[in-house]
Amino acid sequence: MRSPRIFGWTKLAAAAVVTVIAVAACSSSSSTTAASGAASSSGSGSSASGAAGGTGNTVNSTWPTSMTLGSVGEANATSLLQTLAPLQKLLKAKMDVTLNVTTGTSYAAMIEAQKAGKAQLVVYGPFSYQIAVNQGIKLQNVGLITSAPNTDGSYYSLAVVDPQRTPDITSLKDAAGKKVCFSDPASTSGYLYPSYGLLQDGINPTTGVTPVFAGNDSTTAIDVAQGSCQVGFSNTDNLPPIFTQNHISKSAIKIIWTSVKIPASPIAASDSLPASFRTTLENLLVGDGNSAYYAAHGYCSSVADCTTVTGQYGFAAPSLADYSAITKICEVTKSPSCNI
Repeated sequence: MRSPRIFGWTKLAAAAVVTVIAVAACSSSSSTTAASGAASSSGSGSSASGAAGGTGNTVNSTWPTSMTLGSVGEANATSLLQTLAPLQKLLKAKMDVTLNVTTGTSYAAMIEAQKAGKAQLVVYGPFSYQIAVNQGIKLQNVGLITSAPNTDGSYYSLAVVDPQRTPDITSLKDAAGKKVCFSDPASTSGYLYPSYGLLQDGINPTTGVTPVFAGNDSTTAIDVAQGSCQVGFSNTDNLPPIFTQNHISKSAIKIIWTSVKIPASPIAASDSLPASFRTTLENLLVGDGNSAYYAAHGYCSSVADCTTVTGQYGFAAPSLADYSAITKICEVTKSPSCNI
């Protein structure tokens, strides 16, 4: 969860987004289509607003028949559709809802998409979620992303280096004056917590290093391995896949710093969706939106396969997350994004 550029995150709102429409049916003959272009209100805002008059939803006539989920950092439509396939099938089977997807290059773009009604669901990081809430967007946290069963979805920011290229960088203190890859100004593990870590070591994250915004918490590590940055900030969820999916050698990555625990990333639903719909969605995600359920119902071949396909295990109850830590970190870092 992710984005680029060094200038103020509000300037990123105009970033191009890609709308991917995936039609998932319950049967094995379900069809999936993808179309790229500018996000438009026809994505699902019309479905959400039209729900009050009855949309033909067979589960509840006041519910929409489609909705749009916003996600940051996914540029490959085919890969994105494969990742979402089990969730699409679950939503179609249980709620008679077709899932449309908007991807953007920044959290700012996703915040603006949800504010404008172009995305009813957005997968946020803890920090960007707080920014959205502080902007006055009326949201309901409907699930915390988890990587394993019976966990709360918390994770850690990691500072990585290539020990072969920069053997002299062995701790975060050594990042002073170096070219450092962050992910997004509104990223929790890719900027906010790294800024806190640098400040704890007496390094200003803006002037004490040469900052680069690489786009997401995977690209930051890849850029380090490829020599584009000397230090990069990733996280415990995004780092492992680069060794298999991006074919990065494990010898090219060394962890030199681990943050304090970060609360889980939420998936947030706009209150433009009916309250009963949001409640049902939360219960469905927390109860059945996991690899064990997907595998048992043939959405993928096994629990391990489902976890690999979706990039996560499932969802935990929103009540397990405590975002007060974000406020405390903001008080120390004084990040401009914290004041938005």
